[in-house]
This record gives sequence, structure tokens and C-alpha cells, in this order.
Amino acid sequence: MESYGIIEAAKILKVTDKTIRNYINRGFLKPEKWNGTWRISRNEIEELFRKKYGKKMRENQIDMSYNPDQIIVEKAEFEVQQQQLGKLATIEIAERELRTEIRNLNERNAQLEASSASGWTEARALKEELENTREELNMAKEREKQAEQDVNWLRKLQKEVEITAQKSAETIQKLREENQRLSDLLYQRALGLAHADTEEMAEP
Repeated sequence: MESYGIIEAAKILKVTDKTIRNYINRGFLKPEKWNGTWRISRNEIEELFRKKYGKKMRENQIDMSYNPDQIIVEKAEFEVQQQQLGKLATIEIAERELRTEIRNLNERNAQLEASSASGWTEARALKEELENTREELNMAKEREKQAEQDVNWLRKLQKEVEITAQKSAETIQKLREENQRLSDLLYQRALGLAHADTEEMAEP
């Protein structure tokens, strides 16, 4: 039975090789290992193609005219990445606002501590305000800490996405070079056949 590797299956289904591995992990595809590499049967790929696109897979579904300078990413995966980047930007803005708020609260706290020494009645009111300010300051610091954790997590996730994109680009480059090598080889063979035909016609 005809079978394909992970990269070939990704081309047929128009997804990334990472998505194919996710399909395998989730049980959507059940490959077999041959000589240390995963091979997926054509029947499984045809079935998944039909479910994914609602139509039958063409006889020659692998499109070799793809643009090697483009990285194919599923729409859902792209939207998740965009949401993560948007969330990162929002958290960074919130973090800057919290730092400004903390600085203002620290200044107000210092003013209140200086003013609390004057007058018993005024001191009591200022003391209450001081306690409220300290409580707000603690809450702001907690929010800042959470924002920093979120920013670090999203930056790490963004780095992983960039690494995945780089690996995909390297794989595509290798495929492009292999494709060029095969094209050159076919061209040289064609020239050799043409030369042989010319010599045969030239013989008496």
C-alpha cells in the first residue's frame, strides 16, 4: 500500500509537519514505522483529507509549485499566535501603568507619613488614609508581579513559535535545494538522451 512520510503528508493536507505530529498524538492518524521513520498510509490521508476539506483527494495531490519562501500555518494556529501577541502587548501596557501607579502611591505614602506627625485629629484621618494607601500599594505590587509572570510566559511562548517557524523555514529550504538538485539531474539526463538520439540518427 502506498504510504507517505510526515513532510509529504503535511504537503498533501496543506498543514505543517508539527500539525501532522499532533494528529498522530491525538490518534487522527495511525502511522507505522519503517526503517526508523513514520509512514502514513494513503487510505488514512485520503480519509482525513475528505473530513478536513469535504472533498476527495486528487490522484496527484502533492503540489510541487508551492512557494518555498512561505511557511504554511493553519488558520486556527495563526489566530492563536495573534491572540497571544495581542495579550502580551496588553499586559506590557498594563505593567507600565502599574509601575506608574506604584510610583505615585509611594510618593503619596511618603507625603502622608510626613503629614501624620502634625495634629491629633488630622493624624488620625491621615493614618487611616495611610493604611488604605498601603493596602492599595500591596495590591498594586501583587498585580505587577502577576503581570510580570504573564509577560515572561508569553515571551517564552513567542520564542518557541519563532523557533518552530525557523525550523520550518530550514526544512523548506532543504526541500527546495533537493527539488533543484532533482530538476538539474533530470535536465542532464534529458540532454544525454537527446545527444544519444542525435548520434544514432547520424550513423549511416
